[in-house]
Amino acid sequence: MEATYKTFKPSWKSFYKELFCVLLLIVLGGLAQYFKAGSSWLKWMWIAIAVIDVLCLLYIVIKRSTMYLQLRDDPADPANQEVAFITCNPLKPFSSDFRKSVEIGLANVMHIEVGQTMMQTVLGVGDIIITSSGTAGEEIRAKDIPSPAAVRDEIQVHARKYTMQA
Repeated sequence: MEATYKTFKPSWKSFYKELFCVLLLIVLGGLAQYFKAGSSWLKWMWIAIAVIDVLCLLYIVIKRSTMYLQLRDDPADPANQEVAFITCNPLKPFSSDFRKSVEIGLANVMHIEVGQTMMQTVLGVGDIIITSSGTAGEEIRAKDIPSPAAVRDEIQVHARKYTMQA
């Protein structure tokens, strides 16, 4: 059997919430400046809000692009049979918390759940929650993964292969 390595990244379809909030604040600031054209403090406040919005949007884009769920299944290498969730924090580039990784061995996967809001259902994305043996709560929560039911089914197929052997 050959090794399986699949990476699942958050969908950009679910980016609508963050983008809508940033655009709304910029538009509201621009409208306030338009109706109170004589106030210089209002102009500077609008510029400050726009800069903060752009920085927040940049942070969200960087964070989302460095987050992924990875399925590693190499039957020849028992150390490489796991589900891993990797995320980076762009605000801590020189800290040991910059890159965090949570790995669960496929034989230890107990429960995989798919959670979806109404808007996520419309967009075809969802959250994947994975619990393992030995933990009381969720261990991995991967947000906004496209086709979450298919991803859950694929992880379950690989996990069953190792739980039946044990």
